[in-house]
Amino acid sequence: MNDPIHSILNAIDHRPWPLPKTSWFWYQEWNEAIFFHYQVDPNSLRSLVPRHLELDQFGGEHWISVVAFTMDKVHPRFTFPIQIVSTFHEVNLRTYVKKDGKSGVYFLSIEAEKWIPTQIARIASGLPYQHSKIHRTKNSYQINGKRCRIDLDFQVTLPIKYPKAKELWLTERYSLYRGKDSQERAMDVHHKPWELFQVEISKLNIGYTEFVGLADFSKPDLTHYSPGVQVLAWL
Repeated sequence: MNDPIHSILNAIDHRPWPLPKTSWFWYQEWNEAIFFHYQVDPNSLRSLVPRHLELDQFGGEHWISVVAFTMDKVHPRFTFPIQIVSTFHEVNLRTYVKKDGKSGVYFLSIEAEKWIPTQIARIASGLPYQHSKIHRTKNSYQINGKRCRIDLDFQVTLPIKYPKAKELWLTERYSLYRGKDSQERAMDVHHKPWELFQVEISKLNIGYTEFVGLADFSKPDLTHYSPGVQVLAWL
């Protein structure tokens, strides 16, 4: 019988640094993910990111991303997923940071579909989760929240067989920072490389009430789709 955890842990050639020496704690899946990437002014971004985190950059460019996906099968190690709390739609707004030379992401906003998982995630992770009404189908995604509104129609098209360096820089991220403590260490995650596809957008309206002027959210510079990844996360 194939062991999916063993398979994930053995896929390490793409990682920028070794796996943590301690045991992973969370299993989760990030499925049917749509990425919208925006190049932004670092001066506008700097005021939104804690000073102990360095703004990461690609060739002098600074970026933020909106990622809409379905969180699935979330559960701690040695337990099993419970549908009512383990599966929900999510949208996050993130940027790219570094600390002590270790690159990661920093979340400016996270919207989640179900109220109970939202509260659990906010307490367990310390990340800026907020409950929002989210509805998605195979080719659409709608969210109507206090901080974020999205109305999206799309079609997945051709696979991206050979992602460019910038596409890998934006998607292959294996740590995150909460930004609450200047002495914080990165929270590590691990998964196989994202399988990326081109996506054709027929309708896109995105608005963030707290980040007006940071980017024209309805006009992304890059877009991607992925069927998803199986993720192991450490405390």
